[in-house]
Amino acid sequence: MLPGEPDLAARAVTTTFLPAYSRALHRRRLDTVLGALERIRAEYETLQAIKASGRYSDGVPLADSRMLPEMERTFADYAWLSFRDVLEHGPVLLSRCRPAATAWPQDAAALERLRSALADSQETRDEDQELRGVLFSVGGWKQARSRFGLAALPAIETWLADGEAFERQARAAVPGGAVALSAPSPRLLTARPAPPAVRRPSAAHR
Repeated sequence: MLPGEPDLAARAVTTTFLPAYSRALHRRRLDTVLGALERIRAEYETLQAIKASGRYSDGVPLADSRMLPEMERTFADYAWLSFRDVLEHGPVLLSRCRPAATAWPQDAAALERLRSALADSQETRDEDQELRGVLFSVGGWKQARSRFGLAALPAIETWLADGEAFERQARAAVPGGAVALSAPSPRLLTARPAPPAVRRPSAAHR
Protein backbone atom coordinates (compact mmCIF):
# COMPACT_ATOMS: atom_id res chain seq x y z
CA MET A 1 0.00 0.00 0.00
CA LEU A 2 1.28 3.47 -0.90
CA PRO A 3 0.74 6.44 1.42
CA GLY A 4 -1.78 8.99 0.24
CA GLU A 5 0.66 11.88 0.46
CA PRO A 6 2.59 12.30 -2.82
CA ASP A 7 5.96 12.92 -1.19
CA LEU A 8 5.65 9.90 1.10
CA ALA A 9 4.43 7.77 -1.79
CA ALA A 10 7.39 8.82 -3.94
CA ARG A 11 9.77 8.03 -1.10
CA ALA A 12 8.21 4.59 -0.61
CA VAL A 13 8.57 3.84 -4.33
CA THR A 14 12.21 4.92 -4.54
CA THR A 15 13.39 3.47 -1.23
CA THR A 16 11.29 0.29 -0.97
CA PHE A 17 9.47 -0.84 -4.09
CA LEU A 18 12.08 -0.14 -6.77
CA PRO A 19 14.98 -1.67 -4.77
CA ALA A 20 12.84 -4.75 -4.07
CA TYR A 21 12.00 -5.02 -7.77
CA SER A 22 15.68 -4.68 -8.73
CA ARG A 23 16.67 -7.44 -6.30
CA ALA A 24 13.91 -9.73 -7.54
CA LEU A 25 14.91 -9.15 -11.17
CA HIS A 26 18.58 -9.78 -10.33
CA ARG A 27 17.62 -13.01 -8.57
CA ARG A 28 15.48 -14.13 -11.51
CA ARG A 29 18.24 -13.45 -14.03
CA LEU A 30 20.84 -15.20 -11.90
CA ASP A 31 18.65 -18.27 -11.37
CA THR A 32 17.98 -18.42 -15.12
CA VAL A 33 21.68 -18.32 -16.01
CA LEU A 34 22.70 -20.82 -13.31
CA GLY A 35 19.92 -23.18 -14.32
CA ALA A 36 21.06 -23.02 -17.96
CA LEU A 37 24.67 -23.74 -17.00
CA GLU A 38 23.70 -26.71 -14.84
CA ARG A 39 21.66 -28.24 -17.65
CA ILE A 40 24.54 -27.81 -20.06
CA ARG A 41 27.11 -29.06 -17.54
CA ALA A 42 25.29 -32.33 -16.92
CA GLU A 43 25.25 -33.18 -20.64
CA TYR A 44 28.77 -31.89 -21.21
CA GLU A 45 30.29 -34.00 -18.43
CA THR A 46 28.46 -37.06 -19.72
CA LEU A 47 29.82 -36.46 -23.23
CA GLN A 48 33.37 -35.98 -21.94
CA ALA A 49 33.14 -39.19 -19.91
CA ILE A 50 31.98 -41.11 -22.98
CA LYS A 51 34.81 -39.69 -25.09
CA ALA A 52 37.40 -40.52 -22.42
CA SER A 53 36.17 -44.06 -21.71
CA GLY A 54 34.87 -45.14 -25.11
CA ARG A 55 31.71 -46.32 -23.38
CA TYR A 56 28.17 -45.07 -23.00
CA SER A 57 27.01 -43.96 -19.57
CA ASP A 58 25.56 -47.44 -18.94
CA GLY A 59 28.96 -49.04 -19.60
CA VAL A 60 28.21 -50.38 -23.09
CA PRO A 61 31.23 -49.87 -25.39
CA LEU A 62 30.87 -47.52 -28.34
CA ALA A 63 30.36 -49.58 -31.47
CA ASP A 64 32.24 -47.06 -33.60
CA SER A 65 34.29 -44.00 -32.63
CA ARG A 66 32.91 -42.29 -35.73
CA MET A 67 29.70 -41.85 -33.72
CA LEU A 68 31.39 -39.21 -31.55
CA PRO A 69 31.00 -36.32 -34.03
CA GLU A 70 27.27 -37.00 -34.21
CA MET A 71 27.09 -37.09 -30.41
CA GLU A 72 28.90 -33.74 -30.30
CA ARG A 73 26.41 -32.27 -32.75
CA THR A 74 23.54 -33.57 -30.62
CA PHE A 75 25.10 -32.00 -27.55
CA ALA A 76 25.62 -28.70 -29.41
CA ASP A 77 21.96 -28.71 -30.45
CA TYR A 78 20.88 -29.21 -26.84
CA ALA A 79 23.42 -26.81 -25.32
CA TRP A 80 22.53 -23.93 -27.60
CA LEU A 81 18.93 -23.90 -26.41
CA SER A 82 20.12 -23.28 -22.84
CA PHE A 83 23.09 -21.07 -23.68
CA ARG A 84 20.75 -18.52 -25.23
CA ASP A 85 19.62 -17.72 -21.67
CA VAL A 86 23.24 -17.02 -20.72
CA LEU A 87 23.67 -14.75 -23.72
CA GLU A 88 20.51 -12.85 -22.83
CA HIS A 89 21.01 -12.31 -19.10
CA GLY A 90 24.76 -12.73 -18.62
CA PRO A 91 25.80 -9.25 -19.85
CA VAL A 92 23.58 -7.38 -17.36
CA LEU A 93 24.73 -9.54 -14.46
CA LEU A 94 28.39 -9.17 -15.40
CA SER A 95 28.02 -5.40 -15.67
CA ARG A 96 27.11 -5.25 -11.97
CA CYS A 97 30.03 -7.35 -10.76
CA ARG A 98 32.79 -5.49 -8.92
CA PRO A 99 35.32 -8.15 -7.92
CA ALA A 100 37.71 -5.60 -6.40
CA ALA A 101 35.03 -4.77 -3.82
CA THR A 102 34.57 -8.42 -2.78
CA ALA A 103 36.66 -10.96 -0.91
CA TRP A 104 37.60 -12.53 -4.27
CA PRO A 105 39.31 -9.82 -6.36
CA GLN A 106 41.15 -12.58 -8.23
CA ASP A 107 37.84 -13.35 -10.01
CA ALA A 108 38.41 -10.30 -12.24
CA ALA A 109 40.32 -12.37 -14.80
CA ALA A 110 37.56 -14.98 -14.96
CA LEU A 111 34.88 -12.31 -15.44
CA GLU A 112 36.87 -10.81 -18.30
CA ARG A 113 37.03 -14.22 -19.98
CA LEU A 114 33.27 -14.54 -19.59
CA ARG A 115 32.68 -11.11 -21.14
CA SER A 116 34.93 -11.98 -24.08
CA ALA A 117 33.09 -15.29 -24.56
CA LEU A 118 29.75 -13.46 -24.76
CA ALA A 119 31.15 -10.95 -27.23
CA ASP A 120 32.53 -13.75 -29.41
CA SER A 121 29.07 -15.37 -29.52
CA GLN A 122 27.10 -12.22 -30.27
CA GLU A 123 27.14 -12.72 -34.05
CA THR A 124 25.87 -16.29 -33.64
CA ARG A 125 23.09 -15.08 -31.32
CA ASP A 126 22.05 -12.40 -33.83
CA GLU A 127 21.84 -15.00 -36.60
CA ASP A 128 19.82 -17.28 -34.35
CA GLN A 129 17.30 -14.52 -33.66
CA GLU A 130 17.00 -13.71 -37.35
CA LEU A 131 16.37 -17.32 -38.35
CA ARG A 132 13.97 -18.14 -35.55
CA GLY A 133 11.09 -16.56 -37.41
CA VAL A 134 12.13 -17.94 -40.80
CA LEU A 135 12.90 -21.66 -40.38
CA PHE A 136 9.74 -23.68 -40.04
CA SER A 137 10.87 -27.25 -40.73
CA VAL A 138 11.94 -29.26 -37.68
CA GLY A 139 14.94 -30.66 -39.54
CA GLY A 140 16.14 -27.26 -40.71
CA TRP A 141 15.78 -25.69 -37.27
CA LYS A 142 17.60 -28.59 -35.57
CA GLN A 143 20.45 -28.33 -38.08
CA ALA A 144 20.72 -24.60 -37.44
CA ARG A 145 20.79 -25.11 -33.66
CA SER A 146 23.59 -27.65 -33.97
CA ARG A 147 25.60 -25.21 -36.08
CA PHE A 148 25.05 -22.40 -33.59
CA GLY A 149 25.99 -24.66 -30.69
CA LEU A 150 29.20 -25.83 -32.37
CA ALA A 151 30.13 -22.23 -33.16
CA ALA A 152 29.49 -21.21 -29.54
CA LEU A 153 31.17 -24.26 -28.01
CA PRO A 154 34.36 -22.38 -26.95
CA ALA A 155 32.19 -19.77 -25.21
CA ILE A 156 30.07 -22.49 -23.58
CA GLU A 157 33.19 -24.24 -22.28
CA THR A 158 34.48 -20.93 -20.89
CA TRP A 159 31.24 -20.35 -18.98
CA LEU A 160 31.33 -23.88 -17.61
CA ALA A 161 34.95 -23.46 -16.50
CA ASP A 162 34.45 -20.04 -14.87
CA GLY A 163 30.88 -20.49 -13.72
CA GLU A 164 31.79 -20.65 -10.03
CA ALA A 165 33.53 -17.26 -10.14
CA PHE A 166 30.52 -15.82 -11.95
CA GLU A 167 28.10 -17.13 -9.34
CA ARG A 168 30.17 -15.77 -6.45
CA GLN A 169 30.42 -12.34 -8.00
CA ALA A 170 26.81 -12.15 -9.20
CA ARG A 171 25.58 -13.06 -5.71
CA ALA A 172 27.81 -10.35 -4.22
CA ALA A 173 26.49 -7.81 -6.76
CA VAL A 174 22.81 -7.96 -5.81
CA PRO A 175 21.39 -4.39 -5.96
CA GLY A 176 21.03 -2.72 -2.61
CA GLY A 177 23.45 -4.99 -0.78
CA ALA A 178 23.52 -8.61 0.23
CA VAL A 179 20.11 -10.22 0.68
CA ALA A 180 18.92 -13.79 0.62
CA LEU A 181 19.00 -14.99 -2.97
CA SER A 182 18.27 -18.53 -4.03
CA ALA A 183 20.42 -21.17 -2.35
CA PRO A 184 23.95 -21.32 -3.79
CA SER A 185 24.56 -24.29 -6.03
CA PRO A 186 26.23 -27.31 -4.37
CA ARG A 187 29.16 -26.83 -6.73
CA LEU A 188 29.73 -23.30 -5.39
CA LEU A 189 29.42 -24.40 -1.77
CA THR A 190 32.07 -27.08 -2.19
CA ALA A 191 34.42 -25.15 -4.44
CA ARG A 192 34.26 -21.59 -3.13
CA PRO A 193 37.81 -20.36 -2.60
CA ALA A 194 38.63 -18.93 0.79
CA PRO A 195 38.95 -15.14 1.00
CA PRO A 196 42.56 -13.94 0.84
CA ALA A 197 44.30 -14.37 4.17
CA VAL A 198 44.94 -11.22 6.19
CA ARG A 199 48.58 -10.80 7.15
CA ARG A 200 49.07 -10.80 10.88
CA PRO A 201 52.12 -10.00 12.92
CA SER A 202 54.15 -13.15 13.60
CA ALA A 203 53.71 -14.42 17.28
CA ALA A 204 46.71 -18.35 11.53
CA HIS A 205 27.28 -42.16 -17.86
CA ARG A 206 25.39 -40.84 -15.21
